[in-house]
Amino acid sequence: MQHLKLLRTAAAVSSALAALYAFAPAAHAEEALTTETVRVTASRVEQELMDVPMSVSVLTAEDIERSSAQTVGDLLKDIPGVKVMNDGSQGMKRVQIRGEDAFRTLVMIDGQRVSEHKSMSGAPILISPDEIERIEVIKGPASVLYGSDAVGGVVNIITKKASAKAFSAQASAGMNSSNNGKSVSASIAGTVEGFEYRLTAGTDRADDLSTPAGDVPNTSFNSRQASAYLAYNFTPETKAGLRLETYDLEFHTGLLPEDMGSYSDFAVNVPQWKREKAAVFFETNNVSDALVRVRTDAYYQKSDKSMHNRVYVLQVMNPMMSIDQKMDNYADNTVDQYGFTLQTDWQLGDAHYLIAGYEFNYDDLSAATETHSRTKMRMPPSSSTNKYTHNYSVNDGYQMLNAVFASMESQLPADVTLTYGARYTWVKSEVETYSGSAVNTESDMSATPADPGRPGFSSNSKESQSDGRAVFNLGAVWRGIEHTAVRASWAQGFRTPNLMERYIPTSMGGGNVIANPDLKPETSNNFELGVRFTPGRAVLDVAAFYSDADDYITTAEVEDSVYQYRNVASAKTYGLELQTSYRFENGFEPYATGTWMRRELSQNGDSTYDAGVAELSGRYGVRWTGERAGLKLRADAYAWSQSETALYDFSKKTVNSRFGGSTSFNLTGGVSFGPEDAYSLDVSLLNLTNKLYKLTDSIYEAGRCFTVNFNAKF
Repeated sequence: MQHLKLLRTAAAVSSALAALYAFAPAAHAEEALTTETVRVTASRVEQELMDVPMSVSVLTAEDIERSSAQTVGDLLKDIPGVKVMNDGSQGMKRVQIRGEDAFRTLVMIDGQRVSEHKSMSGAPILISPDEIERIEVIKGPASVLYGSDAVGGVVNIITKKASAKAFSAQASAGMNSSNNGKSVSASIAGTVEGFEYRLTAGTDRADDLSTPAGDVPNTSFNSRQASAYLAYNFTPETKAGLRLETYDLEFHTGLLPEDMGSYSDFAVNVPQWKREKAAVFFETNNVSDALVRVRTDAYYQKSDKSMHNRVYVLQVMNPMMSIDQKMDNYADNTVDQYGFTLQTDWQLGDAHYLIAGYEFNYDDLSAATETHSRTKMRMPPSSSTNKYTHNYSVNDGYQMLNAVFASMESQLPADVTLTYGARYTWVKSEVETYSGSAVNTESDMSATPADPGRPGFSSNSKESQSDGRAVFNLGAVWRGIEHTAVRASWAQGFRTPNLMERYIPTSMGGGNVIANPDLKPETSNNFELGVRFTPGRAVLDVAAFYSDADDYITTAEVEDSVYQYRNVASAKTYGLELQTSYRFENGFEPYATGTWMRRELSQNGDSTYDAGVAELSGRYGVRWTGERAGLKLRADAYAWSQSETALYDFSKKTVNSRFGGSTSFNLTGGVSFGPEDAYSLDVSLLNLTNKLYKLTDSIYEAGRCFTVNFNAKF
């Protein structure tokens, strides 16, 4: 049956593109963008993608402008090996790479990490697509080059800088019918007598998500963003600059009635999750024959989050007896992050290129949480009892990271380039906790901020921990055949526990999770073999990978509805990733991107392949580009498919959630016109068959909808 669905999909896509071609007899193909023309900074130095000894996917500014994505997570969903997690929300999406969850995926903006210490879902991506010049997704451990948290991989977001003209401007507007979404942004940029500048501002607003099962309540979001960039070129070799940015997000999380399970009411409201950042840099090149480059970056970043999680459960035992439980969790968390990096590049003779550097990161956490719970028990004949409990907790702490790293690239005989490196990371964590509770029989359940000075609070303890770990990598690229690069690599991964896992208990989501100060860092070993082949109009990139991770931090049930973080899990993941296309002279380009992946989770002697990842997933279709009457035209008919997914619950010894495989059919089209193609209009028709499906166990994806995006450059 699955094969029949795929055949029908291919036939539908071919028919749609054939019809399009019949109306475009004057078209001719644009020049193909191949991996040999793409330059990336995945190895901390700019080089051709063909020469990088790891799997890297790149989204360009043009890809982003033509996309219907409302968030950065939406931009990444078609990349092989990447899964986007919505956690029941449209506005906040996180990324998994090769099965590793968001805690094991390092998010960086301009090469600088985004820290998160008070979330059960990993680091957020708090930036608008309108700010982005390029996104590089590094798959597999990148801990040597980028440090802790880069076990699954790295999402490095490179922001837009100045333009070459003295003055240029850009404006964009878009809409999305799935949530009545509307977005606008504008920017000005230029270079004048050595000064470079850019100013950007925008907003994005969306109502509740519409799915084939109905509108999902409490899923709206609203974001506002602004940034300023200023740099000065002292000489052609030396530059210094400053970047200021802010991104303010308000979002909600909800469920459809049929997805409530045991909940009578469930919602998460985040009235504010705001990221503010100030960063400065200095770079000088060609200092001497050996010292090629010196780059320093220093930044301050603040993440401020307020959250209210509402959980309501009504359990009817019999007509005479019931238990009515309500829980309101409030959190107010701030992370003040200070970072500094120093990188030096050295040319050692003709055959060796060395990158050596130092990284410092200091995360200062202030977290206040308060839980109001009510339990009402009705018993025969008509009596009832109420119990109100207020729990308060204030956590003040920090995590400080120091690291030194070095990576060498050596040119060997027989067209082989060898890359090898090491990093030593030292991390110190410390948290002081104040907590207290009160139980009574009458309460208005009103939210009041946690206050260490109120009666009932006591200073529990001040706990601290230090970790030190060295990690290594080794990779090689063979370029002995024209347009071909064969790569092989081994890399170690490393992640130190965050502050919440070690020191801060939480009740978000209705259950109680206890911290564990004795947690050890997570580790992994990853092996990869891949081929990039770009003979003219064709592109082929295939990678086989295997990962063995140990000391996984996960929650283990210690009593009913009470869990604790422990190093009790491990994972073995292997699979294949594929990206291929061929562009014909008439402008048509069949393509496919896909992933086959198997992941075995083990915990306390129990193991399963129901690890919450799809065995098969991918996008496949036919693109067309051409020109007619002075207009540059483009179209894409494609399907996106995912096989059945299931998630095993080790505590209950059963599959906790399961959702079937799905295929959605989509059409996009666009036109660029005006001087230097200054104007563009793109339209997408998504989920044409109104397929009801899920990619995670949270909420359904959007039903049949359309998007419109307009861009103008001046």
